[in-house]
Amino acid sequence: MDGWKRFPGLLREDLKSKLGFVAASWYVLGMFCLLFSMKKAVPAGEIRSFYVGAGNTSFFLSAILFGVIMGAGAFRFLYVQSKADLYFGIPFTRSQLFTAGILNNFFIFSVPLVLCRFLFFKISLSMGYCEYEDNIFCVWMGCLVLIVGFLFVMNLSMLAFFLAQNTGYRIGLLALLMLGPDAGIRLSEKMLEALSPSFYRSEFLDLLKRYVPPLSLLENAAGVKEYVDGVNWKAGDHLSYLLVMIGGTGILLCINLVIFNIRPVERKSGMFTFRFVEHLVRYSCGILAALWFTGGLKVFSAGGNPVVVMVISLVMGVPVIHGLLNMVIAFDAKKFFTGKWNLLAEFLVMAVVLGGFLFWGKMGSQIPKERETVSMAIALTDLGSGDDSSQVLENMCLTGEELSRAYDWLGLITGYEGNSAPLVEERTYEALVKYELQNGRTKYFKYRFPGSGLEGFGEVFDQEGFKRGTYEAFRMDSLKYYEVRWTNGLESYTLDLDEEERRDFLKAYQQDLEELTFEEVCRQIPVGRLTFASTKNQGDVSGLLYPGYDKTLTYLSQLNINTDKKVSDYELTQIVVEKYMSTEGFLYDVRYLESQKTITDQIKMTEMSLNLFPEELWIDRLQDHVGRDMEYFVTYRDSAGKTVKKVKCLALGKE
Repeated sequence: MDGWKRFPGLLREDLKSKLGFVAASWYVLGMFCLLFSMKKAVPAGEIRSFYVGAGNTSFFLSAILFGVIMGAGAFRFLYVQSKADLYFGIPFTRSQLFTAGILNNFFIFSVPLVLCRFLFFKISLSMGYCEYEDNIFCVWMGCLVLIVGFLFVMNLSMLAFFLAQNTGYRIGLLALLMLGPDAGIRLSEKMLEALSPSFYRSEFLDLLKRYVPPLSLLENAAGVKEYVDGVNWKAGDHLSYLLVMIGGTGILLCINLVIFNIRPVERKSGMFTFRFVEHLVRYSCGILAALWFTGGLKVFSAGGNPVVVMVISLVMGVPVIHGLLNMVIAFDAKKFFTGKWNLLAEFLVMAVVLGGFLFWGKMGSQIPKERETVSMAIALTDLGSGDDSSQVLENMCLTGEELSRAYDWLGLITGYEGNSAPLVEERTYEALVKYELQNGRTKYFKYRFPGSGLEGFGEVFDQEGFKRGTYEAFRMDSLKYYEVRWTNGLESYTLDLDEEERRDFLKAYQQDLEELTFEEVCRQIPVGRLTFASTKNQGDVSGLLYPGYDKTLTYLSQLNINTDKKVSDYELTQIVVEKYMSTEGFLYDVRYLESQKTITDQIKMTEMSLNLFPEELWIDRLQDHVGRDMEYFVTYRDSAGKTVKKVKCLALGKE
């Protein structure tokens, strides 16, 4: 009881030892406000209310930086024997010493953070970046998220410095705690990809990737990658991450308190405070190294039997990993061949881990039955005119008859139902498939198939569900805050249309897109490209123009745009022809320039240009009648004949 009465004095003494942290926190966070207040106006194209919410990058990085430094320096007396004896000899319990250090660190960071954040907010209001009613909630949540994130990182840093007895090993252990989970998940994905050619994504690993790695958890809670550091920050989207981070902070705080209470004052032999930490580091690093080694060996084996690869990995890799870990943990090269019982245990652990991945990969490669599937999404990676493949899988929903047609096509490209082995041919394509199952699970697959598999894809492509999921222009319903731009790869214009005209133009384009066939995509080269450019930072939407788009091309011709104009219709001044050679390598293909020549003869240029088209329009890499080894750099004059331009072109017909 007397100790708690004297506790304020302990707080003051601990604070005196951390005046450097106090000065650094006020200086760094205050400089953010100063630099921001020096802005004269909102930069062109910058999102308003960009600075006041949880995802502000500068404050986010400061929370991580101060968390690491202040966690490492929270109890500096532990690192010097004489100071540790002195502190543990004063009439305070270890719990009181721990509480004083944690409270001071909390206030040293949180007080200047909250004050500077609200000063930041006041400056934003005065500059017109945001409005009070819209953003005050985001300011409070920004403070909460960053303070919790600071405490989370601080406790991780503190844990690493409690458990290791050497500065280098403390930093290494902190790196393992901060980066190890993310590395383990990514190596697991690589392993599954190596073991199963049809592996694309794992719902379970995606979940772990969002919640387990410390930096990813903090990023998702703050919304840094989504740029939701203003009024767009939604509590519902980030609350689960924040709750997990609060729970993790509480658990780490309890662990640190227990370790602080039982940590011996005297330095022990070895690099770690407790024996179990050495085993934890050994097996964690060993598993990461084994996954990396096995995955790399599988790549070099060029499709070898996975069981054989794993046996070789165990026999060759585990002893080497064991020896290296002996040297690192003991900091002695002579220890390479020691620890035979550890070696045996590592063999058993690695065998179980690798065997588990083999079983996981085998079970995960089984294609769901149609009766078990609620909906499906398919993305052709070479269909570049559509959305990004991940967006396609999220937006598409094939059900009923559309689902049956998709299953029929998948049965074709896999050879027979239930077989996901890729077929081998000169030119292969890739399809990503997402299955929504009746049990609520989601499964992802990746299929590689030869060009003959494209012949039956038209039945899937023609379905409204496929086009609506693939082409964002098909899902647009308003162009109020957009402008329409046209290009044929050689010239470009912004169309002078009012809102009603833009709406009519979009309807015409959507009707043409609805009538588009997969045969046209594979056999025809686009004659132009449209861009629906947002004027409110909502993201641009692009779409190709094919020769059969009668409604859209007619609309453009009424605006005096010559959509029929090709490369050969311009005044050409020079064509540089480059020929490339491709060599198939073991790990990757090599492409190098074989020859180059310049053509200025007008007759030759006119004849050559008849088969040329701008590379900018070759977005759907499905056409097999495009020369891939020849590139043409065409210099020409625009329609006015006054400006010389240069464009990279490709030619129809295989070279």
